[in-house]
Order: sequence, then C-alpha cells, then structure tokens
Amino acid sequence: MISVDEGLLDSISAVFYQLRTGQIPVPIPIPAELPENEMRQLLTYVNRFLTELEPFAEAMKQIAQGELDTRPLLGRMAVVNAYKSLQTNLRHVTWKTQQIAGGDFTQRLDFMGDFSAAFNSMTQQLKDSYEALVALNKELDRRNQFIRKTFGRYTSDEVVDEILDAPDGLKLGGEKREVTLLMSDVRGFTAIAERLEPTEVVAILNHYLSVMVELIHRNGGNIDEIIGDAILVIFGAPLVMHDAAGRAVRCALEMQKAMGEVNHYNLEMGWPAFEIGIALHTGEVVVGNIGSTKRSKYAVVGQTVNLTARIESFTVGTQVLVSPGLIRAAGPGLILGDEVEVHAKGMREALRCRELLGQQDHPELVIDQEETHCTPLVEPQPLHYVRLSDKHLNEQTQPAILVGLSHRQGVIETCGSLQPYDNVLFRSPSTNGDDQVHDFYAKVIRSVDGSENRYLVHFTSISPEARVWLQQLSKRPISS
Repeated sequence: MISVDEGLLDSISAVFYQLRTGQIPVPIPIPAELPENEMRQLLTYVNRFLTELEPFAEAMKQIAQGELDTRPLLGRMAVVNAYKSLQTNLRHVTWKTQQIAGGDFTQRLDFMGDFSAAFNSMTQQLKDSYEALVALNKELDRRNQFIRKTFGRYTSDEVVDEILDAPDGLKLGGEKREVTLLMSDVRGFTAIAERLEPTEVVAILNHYLSVMVELIHRNGGNIDEIIGDAILVIFGAPLVMHDAAGRAVRCALEMQKAMGEVNHYNLEMGWPAFEIGIALHTGEVVVGNIGSTKRSKYAVVGQTVNLTARIESFTVGTQVLVSPGLIRAAGPGLILGDEVEVHAKGMREALRCRELLGQQDHPELVIDQEETHCTPLVEPQPLHYVRLSDKHLNEQTQPAILVGLSHRQGVIETCGSLQPYDNVLFRSPSTNGDDQVHDFYAKVIRSVDGSENRYLVHFTSISPEARVWLQQLSKRPISS
C-alpha cells in the first residue's frame, strides 16, 4: 500500500513540476484498486484541474496569437470568469480599433485602467496626425493645381508630372539659373495680317502655333510667352536640364524644317506662305513666380532675355542665329554658317553670333542653304523705300533702284546709306497710267562688293500683287 502511495505522490510531484515549467501535463491515471480515501480524492481534484486547464491554456494561446473567437470554456475555476471578461474586453477593443481605422477618432476606452489611458492617448495622437495630414494634403492639392495651372498650357504633361514628382526641383520663389532661351518670330506677319480677314489671321496663327508647340513640348521646352506670332521658350527651367542647349538646338532646327509642312497647308487653304526667324542664347536669368497677388506667372527676366530678343531681330526668314554662349553650352557637333554681328544697348562690343545650319548627329535637320546669287535685271526698276523702326515708318521715303533678283533676295541701289539688318519697306511707283503700286518688306543683309549704296536684301513679306510683279521682272517665282 505504501509503495502505491509513493508512486502516486511522485506522479503528483511530476505534474506540478511540469506546470511550473510551463507545460500542460496529462491527467494522472487512478488505479482501480485504490480505495476511496484522501489519496483518491486528491488525484480526482488534480485531474479535474488538469482537465479544465488544458482548454484554458489553449484558449490563452489563441488570444496571444490574436484569435478572439475561441471555443467556450467550462469549469468552475475562478480564472475562467477572468478569461471571459478579458475576451469580452479584447473584442470591444478590437471593435473600437476597427472604428478608428475607419476614421472615427472619437472612440475612447474607460474600463481597462492604464491600458485605457494609453489607448485614449494613442487615439488622440492619431486624430491630431490625421488632421495635420488632411491639412497637408489640401496644401499639396493647392500646390499641384497651381503648378498645373502655371505650366499645363505651355508645357507637356510629362514635364508637369515630373515637376509634381520632384518638388525639390522647383523653386517658385525665384532663383538665378543658367538656361537656354529660344525666341521665334514670323517674318513680315504684320503686313500679312493687314491683307487678311481677322478669322483667317487667327486660323493661320492657330495652325502654325499648334505645329510649333508640339515640337517644343517634344524637346522638353517650357513656353514662357506666346505674343501674337512670337514665341519665347525656356530650356532648363522649371526643371534643370543638363542638355538644355542641345535640346534647344534640335527644337529650332525641327521648327524650321516643319515650316515646309505649315506652308504646304497654308497654300492648300489659300493662305500665304511665310517664314520664321529663330534666335538661341544661353545665359543666366532670374526665374520664378512673378506678378501680383491677383495675377502671376512663372517667367524669366534679365539681360539674357533682352539679348535673345535682340538677336532674334537680326534674323531673316528660314534662319537660326546662335550666340557664343549657346555655342559653348551646346558643345561640338554644331554646323555653323556665316557670322552676324549683333549690336545691343549697353554692350561696348558687338556680339558675334553665328548662323546655325544643322547638327552633325541629326543630318536630316540640316537647313537648306539660301540661293545668294541675284540675277541682274535687264531693266532695273525704280522704287521708293523707307526704313522701319519697331515696324513703324521713321523717316521720309527715298528713291532706290532694284537691279537684281533671286528666289528670296534682291539687290538695290540707294542714294542714302543703310545698315545691315535694317528693316525696309519698298514701294514701286505707278507707271504707264497704272495706279497700282506694289509694297514689299525686306531686311538688309549686307552691302554688295563693298559698295556704299548697293545692298543685298532678304524679302520678309510680299503682297500677292507685288509677288506677281516681281515674277514678271525675273521670269521666276518669288517667295512670299
């Protein structure tokens, strides 16, 4: 009898040792021959405890793993009621957490002591952070709307998206930056517009600008201004471009090439053909959001802008003039033509620009050379001329003689002196009782053979009547 009791005591000791080490022991087998005494009663209580402990331990393990839906617990252990209370509280906390995740930051706990205080503090911090995030999102949305409004009309969607994705790359407050500017202008468009109906003028401009804007966007340019037929484009702002000069060169060459398509369409529509002059210059400017609180725009200012406009004024149709700054920035590979001296206010020496003819990496964009030889006229034609300043007459008319013609150019003799790149209005006198006079505009290119009164001029705008008259003189078509 004693040996049996000692074995059972060892089993009971082993059960408590397992409990102490975190194990869940199995119930102790009770010998059938064990009498109804204190030992059997003790074993019965131990086994009942182990039977109730096993599902409780499993349930606690599930809760520790985040599983709140456990099987119901039975038994009379006091810890079972505590477990049920804990399970209910955890379910309530879970529900409140789900409400918070849905945006309801009014949820509070008041039944779990220190945990409730920590939970409520966390909820308040989440609410404060959420409100701050909402405010930031509103500010970001306003910023994005401003950027799209500022750049969306004149910049490609790809560039706008890149600006939005790289906020550090855009400083709207103003900064100095080296950029390349492209300025283009339709030669003689004012005279063309005077001969057309307003609806035709707008249609011609819209078609021309649609073609040009597509090319500018494709090369990454940002259109700063479109004033009538003139376009000012920035390469290198608002986004920094390490190849801004190269992009501007390709864009200018593509624009000149595209004029063939533009003029082909114009002629099909019964509109006049025309030419554009383009200037490229690289230098430092101030870029930023310029204007008032009621109206502002992203723009560039500085001497570089003024000098680009001055270079453009020296261009003739089909020509691209580039500054020394552009040539340095673009690097090798440019195909350059004649030198053109550009005089500007505030400059002691003339800026020695070059005519851009092409780019070695893009032979398909090489600009066709103008025919410079003028055929002498058998019968030189008397003319009157007047120099123009900012497209306005600035002096009395003077006599001249047209002595030679080519496709787009002519040679004239004058009594007075003219300067290279002077803009001139020519008018033919009426003859043989014909009251018809012919007006055409030209830009002085240079003197001929060093003569002080014989000049090569490039026609910039010719009326249809004057074109017919010149064709009769030369027996060959004259470009308008």
